[in-house]
Amino acid sequence: MKYALTKGIGDYLEEDLAEALKVYPKAVDIIEGPLMAGMNHVGDLFGAGKMFLPQVVKTARTMKKAVAVLQPVIESEKQEGAASAGKVLLATVKGDVHDIGKNIVSVVMACNGYEIIDLGVMVPAETIVQRAIEEKVNMIGLSGLITPSLDEMVHVAIELEKAGLDVPLLIGGATTSPLHTALKIAPVYHAPVVHLKDASQNASVASKLLNPQAKAELVNELETEYEALREKSGLMKRETVSLEEAQKNKLNLF
Repeated sequence: MKYALTKGIGDYLEEDLAEALKVYPKAVDIIEGPLMAGMNHVGDLFGAGKMFLPQVVKTARTMKKAVAVLQPVIESEKQEGAASAGKVLLATVKGDVHDIGKNIVSVVMACNGYEIIDLGVMVPAETIVQRAIEEKVNMIGLSGLITPSLDEMVHVAIELEKAGLDVPLLIGGATTSPLHTALKIAPVYHAPVVHLKDASQNASVASKLLNPQAKAELVNELETEYEALREKSGLMKRETVSLEEAQKNKLNLF
């Protein structure tokens, strides 16, 4: 499966997945296990410049096909009448049409009992804010693959703050990172902002955010981690000198 995803070959997926279903207890375990491992491998290659966007698109198509094959099995394995674990709004931000990561998150979280409101791709900040308020969601997940998505995520966080929302924000996608989250997104939004490396982390982090004690512990961990990243980067520091020294260094035009 890892080879199939890396090469973007979907010809033998049905046979491979049929075999995997005999080995793994649940269909969702295949997504969270071998398929996610393959996607992470592709993400690492893309990040290292050893794979390029057209190849990643082929991988995305193959992953989408695998999820489509597993979806009926996942639906049949869901417990009927199970209470919703929480309501999650997902969106690929404005300017970005890539949704494979978001779609995987949607499947994984739905299988863990969360009610998913998927707004799709190219979603403007105002739509995210409006729907979050209307649906009274428990958390928001933002996804993006390309670099401009990073600035748009900051914009969404600013708009959420302006609207007075207090909903945890989950950040994910190939170009996102803990450093960008610590430097750019977390400082403009007072509620918890969590960067997630891959979709398999979403359900466990979401459950912590919905438990008051676990949430407080997670927030403390994040604050410590983000502060360390800011210190290490040096980008948040402002070196100052005394007034006398500044006056000595004044511009001399004569």
